Amino acid sequence: MALLTRISWSVGLGVWALSAQAIPVTMPTTNLDAEAIYTFQQDTASLMDSMGISAHALGNTRAVNGSAWQFMMPVTQVTLDIGLFSLKPESGFASGAGLLIRSEWGALTLANFGLDFKRNVLTADLGTAAGITRTFDVYSFTVDKGLHLSTTGGLSMAMNLSHMTLTGGAQTAFANALQLEEYAVAVLPLMDFGTLDVNISPALRFGVSDQALVAAIPEPPRFATLGLGLLGLAFVARRRLS
Repeated sequence: MALLTRISWSVGLGVWALSAQAIPVTMPTTNLDAEAIYTFQQDTASLMDSMGISAHALGNTRAVNGSAWQFMMPVTQVTLDIGLFSLKPESGFASGAGLLIRSEWGALTLANFGLDFKRNVLTADLGTAAGITRTFDVYSFTVDKGLHLSTTGGLSMAMNLSHMTLTGGAQTAFANALQLEEYAVAVLPLMDFGTLDVNISPALRFGVSDQALVAAIPEPPRFATLGLGLLGLAFVARRRLS
């Protein structure tokens, strides 16, 4: 796999040198030191905390230094538009990475993250009690710092995304899955969900899977299920008495 990665990089650079017209070149980065650090914006994290909403790592994702609101996601593939005088990101993927977002009354999962630089949208497989929606548009983002290349110590890439806001569909999905109160639903469009820092270096790494994460469909919390059960028993008892 490491050999394949090196060949892909070599082919990509060769195409860049020979082509006057930009063409997409896909490079596997599973075995490279390629990662994306997702950091929730501080005010948003505090607000979510006050509403009893938490985030938890799934699959390849790891909390950074035990943080509750900063996560590392291994990047497993990137596609670049490479030309003689241009180099632009087209897409990126973190297959196998995921997050569980949980409230007191509900939950949802986000898995297998993708970056679409043509639309400036972050996608993920959305899991709720209703099922899984593949490649769901979750966040719109701004490219704060564009693709930066460095040849010191080998070819490396870095970029920064900011102002991550929920798409219209994601606002509805979050509100329904987490069973948010009206005031929380009203502020969702205004919330900045943070930044994503992407860094790729030629150093090798091992033990990261590029297999898609199949996250379990979130179930209602136990006390919420218990409450539904009690309501059901009350309904049955009422019918028997009537």
